[in-house]
Amino acid sequence: MLVFNNEEYLWPVAVICLAILLLYLYSYRRKRRWLRDFGSIELIVKESRVPRAFRDVLKGVFVSLAAAGLALVLLGPRWLTIEEQYEREGMEIVFALDVSLSMLAEDVKPNRLQRAKMEIENLVGELHNDRLGLVVFAGKAFSLLPYLTQDYKLVFLRMLGLIKENYSRFVPYGTNIGNALLISLDAFSDKPNEKVLILLTDGEEQIAVRSQAAEAVRLILENKNISLYMIGIGDPNKASRIPKKDKYGVTVGYEKDQEEKVIQTRPNPSFLKEMAQLTGGSYTHDATGEELEDIFTAAIESHRKIVGIRTKNILIDVSRHFLAAAALLLTLSLCI
Repeated sequence: MLVFNNEEYLWPVAVICLAILLLYLYSYRRKRRWLRDFGSIELIVKESRVPRAFRDVLKGVFVSLAAAGLALVLLGPRWLTIEEQYEREGMEIVFALDVSLSMLAEDVKPNRLQRAKMEIENLVGELHNDRLGLVVFAGKAFSLLPYLTQDYKLVFLRMLGLIKENYSRFVPYGTNIGNALLISLDAFSDKPNEKVLILLTDGEEQIAVRSQAAEAVRLILENKNISLYMIGIGDPNKASRIPKKDKYGVTVGYEKDQEEKVIQTRPNPSFLKEMAQLTGGSYTHDATGEELEDIFTAAIESHRKIVGIRTKNILIDVSRHFLAAAALLLTLSLCI
């Protein structure tokens, strides 16, 4: 719908443009009368450059419309569209991120850990009104936030940024997913709103996850109504070495085990699927890391509740279109 910033002047502009057209037609009529007094109009039109009646009237219409276009530009034309926006209920979302040594493998670029961080950061940029938590785990799990936060930039993303590659070299060895799940579940509040736990790991170097902890996690999930999504990252079809880099980021070798053998890391999807089944959750694997954000979004939005609908008026400036039309009409009037 077309609206104007100064609609109160719309009628005066219309009257002025109509007056211009009438004035032009009056001038045309007087010219024709003068030509009739001078001699035969048909002969004068045939033997001179005097325009024919249709072209003369059309030129007047073009000039009047061009004047109207220029006048409407001064009124501030805007195109109004009404957009419906769904008001969605805020959720509690906890990210459990594997920071074990195997996450430094570069079968996913730049490596498994950095790609996971990048995609989590991209996702957080699209969230609103959700409360976030962050748990990291290797041989043992730690919550990096003492409480769920809605301050994405100053709290959540800042803590996420503190997870560097060197962090993975000093945390307890292994990947204790059972402990990670228990710590992550403790991060949620007792409020009845929707809760989603997203655990991202390559599934390697498992420690004590087939113990009673798995069954305990399942019971907690049922009681707290928390939706669990386990996401595997890394290429499960080939083993990858873990680069060892100096302070300048240059590879100077590869990580070795206690027997001085180069560590070969390969994700274990079958183990992660088993854990998802034990805990009543869902498992998805991304070998390249390119689909992580879409996987995150699908997991979260499937639990998003719509609590209302509000309308938003969107105004788009269309002055340039009126100005272009006026210029075109003036050009056509000169060409007739």
